[in-house]
Amino acid sequence: MLIFFSLAMLGEFVVGPWMGYDIPLWKILSVSLLTALMTVVPLQRRGLSHGDIFKYFNRSYFYPEKAIHSLYTKLIEKFPSPGFKLSLNESKKEIRLSRSASWQSFGEVISIKYESSQLRVRVRPKYYLDLFDQGQAFETLNRIEEIIQKQIQNAD
Repeated sequence: MLIFFSLAMLGEFVVGPWMGYDIPLWKILSVSLLTALMTVVPLQRRGLSHGDIFKYFNRSYFYPEKAIHSLYTKLIEKFPSPGFKLSLNESKKEIRLSRSASWQSFGEVISIKYESSQLRVRVRPKYYLDLFDQGQAFETLNRIEEIIQKQIQNAD
């Protein structure tokens, strides 16, 4: 919330005088606080914590190396073609999943790679200026985690 409050404050201090307005400090503070609350509260309702507001996630799981192809087939089932693009590079042991842009997000790129007996899942924005997650990247990560957990349970 502090990040959004700071951004709103900076915007009011820069844009107000630039547009020719003389805005009192109490009004800038109150508008900035309301802006920050209106941004953070919907994110928290979706289950995002303060550290999950940015669109960068890194997770690791112990996962059998041979099961990466079956994980790819499960991901194809769960993530339909119109909104997602999936690719498998068997030589690098990597699955790449990218989400197309929508009204909530410019999209994200998810890399699922098998490295040193661990499956590493990395989520980043499609465009580096798109820093804040409106919940889509986190929801996609949760869906991938559910698939991975089911695959691990079935392997045992």
